[in-house]
Amino acid sequence: MDPVNPTPAESLKKKAAKGFWWGGLSNGVQQVIGLVFGLVLLRVLDPKDYGLVGILTIFSAIASALTESGFVSAISIKKDVTKADYNAVFWFCVLLGAGIYMVLYSVSPFLADFYELSQLEPLAKISFLNFFISSFGVAHSAYLTRNLMVKERSTALLFAVLISNVIGVIAALQGLKYWSLVIQNLTYCVISASLFWYYSHFRPSWPINLRPVKPLLSYSSKLIITNVFFHVNNNFLTAILGKYVPVAQVGQYTSGNKWNLMGQNLILSISNTIIQPLMTEVSHSEEERKIRVFRKLLSFISFITFPLMFGLALIAPDFLLLAGGAKWLESADYLRVLAFGGAFAVVSNAFSNYTLSKGRSTTYMWNMIVFGILQVGLFFALKHLGVLYIVLGYATMNLLWLNTWFFITRKSLQYSYRFMWRDVYAYALSAMVGFLATYFWIDILPHAAWRLAVSVLSMGAVYLGICYLFSRDTFQEIQNFFRNKL
Repeated sequence: MDPVNPTPAESLKKKAAKGFWWGGLSNGVQQVIGLVFGLVLLRVLDPKDYGLVGILTIFSAIASALTESGFVSAISIKKDVTKADYNAVFWFCVLLGAGIYMVLYSVSPFLADFYELSQLEPLAKISFLNFFISSFGVAHSAYLTRNLMVKERSTALLFAVLISNVIGVIAALQGLKYWSLVIQNLTYCVISASLFWYYSHFRPSWPINLRPVKPLLSYSSKLIITNVFFHVNNNFLTAILGKYVPVAQVGQYTSGNKWNLMGQNLILSISNTIIQPLMTEVSHSEEERKIRVFRKLLSFISFITFPLMFGLALIAPDFLLLAGGAKWLESADYLRVLAFGGAFAVVSNAFSNYTLSKGRSTTYMWNMIVFGILQVGLFFALKHLGVLYIVLGYATMNLLWLNTWFFITRKSLQYSYRFMWRDVYAYALSAMVGFLATYFWIDILPHAAWRLAVSVLSMGAVYLGICYLFSRDTFQEIQNFFRNKL
């Protein structure tokens, strides 16, 4: 068995089912862990604590994107991968990560001066270690992704989430405040990188030969720019708000966005792991098969995403009231809007992953750049109206941008708008009917706990009923999948 590619041959359907199952199971457990420990942190910490850490997120995220350099995606679509490729990626990422960390360490005092927050200097110097530590696991993460070792990768992330959350809560209970969030993130990076090493069959070796990186960079260089803009898009608002509004309000937005991203990541981490390798495998198949595979993936993602995210929007006020108390109610307004926009962002990601599977990283790059520029412009156009209106504008952009991705992929995939309606908008409409059928009467219940429980049951029942009536084939296929696994 080849040590670089040890995965035995499996049918495409089995790989997809295995990936969805293990990815979904692990990420479901991760979200539960994050939910439980997140509730404790909401009780212990204040909005200002989340605000201080949130301001720095954009810098760590951009540095992480530069360090990862798009190699996970580049290796996933490369036809033949050797140990020399993995070895070159490992040393390139580690050396680049060390260099970037030294630069950010040096500019930490200037960040503290810019935001007029003295706490940011020591916080930044420690927090920026995250991406440097993660650089040691990039090549091994690429190995697991390339070989569709979803079970192993999911297990690594599951343990990382569990251990880091335990340590973060202990630190918060000891009175470390915002430092507990930094300690939590550092622990996650150490554990995940270590377990990626453990589960992969690749080990770095001497001498350092970076020449195999060059052909990978021809593809991944565009992803570097793209990923930078991706993180700017996701974190720009948090970073810029730190200059214009009080830190506590930044924390309110950061908290709402955290729960929004937690819901998104439940689906994104599965689709990111599966779609690119799967669509690459069928790239040489007949067109009918490619469309069929993509439509099944997209239908499954839509079926799960819209009720999950719209349901999160529905329960946002009661959830945060029960979780953290009245001090977080402002965050619920942001979460409600973010969750609606986040649902369409998740579906857009399926189209963007298909674009990457075709090797069209230039198209992907320019799409993300334009989206990022529009977001920056939208912020300055709406900032005089307040944070909530900016968030509304961003959510609307996510809805509109789904159609941009559709027009980009429709010709190469021969994907019609009729398919788009059946695979995406039908599920969105069904989830919206479930949302509205519950939203207009749920406030008659006197207690937040009752409202939350009944909201989930009511919206879920309406949504599943509509899907059963109008999308019976897809509903039955998904039902059989979970029944077989259970």
